[in-house]
Amino acid sequence: MITEYDSNMKNGLCSFFAGIIETHIDYISHGELQMGIATDIGVLAPDFMEKWENYLERQASCPDNFILLDTESGKIRGFIIAGTTSDGDKPYGVIFDMGVDPIYRGNGIGKKLLSEAVVRLREKGVSEYYLESGVNNHSAHEFFEHSGFVQVSSVFRMKDI
Repeated sequence: MITEYDSNMKNGLCSFFAGIIETHIDYISHGELQMGIATDIGVLAPDFMEKWENYLERQASCPDNFILLDTESGKIRGFIIAGTTSDGDKPYGVIFDMGVDPIYRGNGIGKKLLSEAVVRLREKGVSEYYLESGVNNHSAHEFFEHSGFVQVSSVFRMKDI
């Protein structure tokens, strides 16, 4: 069942995220690096949970964003954080974050969450959607491509040593 996030779900969603990212560090993307959740590719920051919780609070407080959860019997099986932004005449949609419990992958949960997010974004006048995904998160890349996304760029980083 898809439900709208509320602040009472914060601890559960933070634990859910931690369970995924700690066991799948190849999912780390430039977003996690820029937020300080990760210190390098494949390396989580010691305080990554605190930083992700702050990120979640910022996303939840933004009126242009929404967070959806797929739950069953009170257990989170997946989530998506999405919203709109505009750098010109028309708004565009951004999928900021998404995760599905690995034991439920292939059961349509990600598709259901992404479809509902697109419906809500369309209602806000959006017709283009963007997301980013960690370079080694190949299963997510395949999912997004099968969902209609195409790769339009690559992100590079240079770090002074």
